[in-house]
Amino acid sequence: MNLLRDVHLLACRYHWAERDILGLALPRRAAYLGLIEEQRDAALIAGIGRSG
Repeated sequence: MNLLRDVHLLACRYHWAERDILGLALPRRAAYLGLIEEQRDAALIAGIGRSG
C-alpha cells in the first residue's frame, strides 16, 4: 500500500489525525494495518461461510 492509502485507512478506521498516523514508527503503523487486514479477512470468510 502506498502512504496516502495507509493514512486514509487508519484515519477512517481509528479516527486518528494524519499527523498522529505519520508520527507512528513504520513497524507500528504496519502492525495496525495488519490488524485491519486480518479483521477484513475474517469478515470475508464468515460471510462466505454463511452463504454456503
